[in-house]
Amino acid sequence: MCLRCILQLKVRKCGIVYIFHPLNDWFTGVTMIVQAEIFRCLSSWLTAGEIDASSLASTPLLVYAFEALASDDLFDVAVNVICDTIHETQEVDDNQEVIQVIIPQVIALEPLLTTWTEDSDKIRGLARIFAEAGETYRGLILHHTETFFPLVKAIGHCSAHPDLDVVPITFPFWMRLAQSIGKKPSVSPLFHEAYQTLMNIIIRHLHFPATAVSQTSQEAENFRHFRHVMGDTLKDCCVVLGTDACLMTAYGLVTSALSRDPSTVSWQEVEAPLFSMRSMGAEVDPDDENVVPKIMDLIPNLPSHPRIQYATLLLIARYTEWTSKHPDYLPTQLQYVSAGFDSPEEDVQMAAGQALKYLCQDCKMVKRLNLQLEEPTDTSFYSIWRRFSHNCTLLFPPKDLNWHRKSGCKYTRQLPT
Repeated sequence: MCLRCILQLKVRKCGIVYIFHPLNDWFTGVTMIVQAEIFRCLSSWLTAGEIDASSLASTPLLVYAFEALASDDLFDVAVNVICDTIHETQEVDDNQEVIQVIIPQVIALEPLLTTWTEDSDKIRGLARIFAEAGETYRGLILHHTETFFPLVKAIGHCSAHPDLDVVPITFPFWMRLAQSIGKKPSVSPLFHEAYQTLMNIIIRHLHFPATAVSQTSQEAENFRHFRHVMGDTLKDCCVVLGTDACLMTAYGLVTSALSRDPSTVSWQEVEAPLFSMRSMGAEVDPDDENVVPKIMDLIPNLPSHPRIQYATLLLIARYTEWTSKHPDYLPTQLQYVSAGFDSPEEDVQMAAGQALKYLCQDCKMVKRLNLQLEEPTDTSFYSIWRRFSHNCTLLFPPKDLNWHRKSGCKYTRQLPT
């Protein structure tokens, strides 16, 4: 019979309290394999409700779990025990004594993020511990900020790690903390600093690799998907910092890049903040007169790199509700969309079609567009729509193509005969 089965049987016969003391005495005198099995038993007992966190914390076994993080053989099972113990203290009022034992030991792990920075597996385990503690104790973080804020800093450290398998472990914490902050009339400035730092970290993670050849096709697809996940965390930043402040941060990154010698600026430095602006588009007030006009004024001055064109066209598509209330910006946007259809890059052409689709949908009632039709120019709305309808049938499947054409028809029906 395996050790785990023996221990489970003894628990049923004697109760967990009678098992703990012999385990404590026995633990230091057994092999790593047996110690690992004991930790697995502890995790299963915590999960099944056979023991509670206070019972475990009253023994040296919880301390052993933290000490076991130094062992390669015991690291993963020790992380599980610590996370399960933290999870079982969600009823904060009933577990204050246990939490007072856990938190100092968790916070004391923060220097290991620097020590083990090259070991992604260990950083991932530490990130799990910090994130579990952050999510479980976010109420305490808000009410006792000075005591618990080192936990927020440690989670921020994990978010900044270059391994993108580590970063998303922290996202649920940032989301739930932002939701809690959003319900409070005021919070410590420390939280604003944390989310401002987080926003800069996320935009940095949004950068495409310097050399695309270093990624397989699957890795590239995974990264594109992950960028959209990171976009949700940018929305959490908007909850705490305000949409205007977040957009201005991204805007500042673009203008800073454009102000430098073009030979020293990579296209990623422009594309990433443009993508972030698109991600935050759902939080934008369609009546905004302060920040979005600055962003739209950037469009004619952006570099002509295909990736930047693609990002800008999708940005236009995302902000069409705002454009419908600010029709003076339509000529510039239509000119940019027209140039997109002339690009040799299929992705750029498809993005131009996407922008045109939403301009048709959201701006069909804007009478200013009538003026565009009166001038037979290559950038008039009608000219662009006709070029799309006649020349881009190979870009979209029939269903999507019909959607675009119907959108254009909805617009033209608004025009005087």
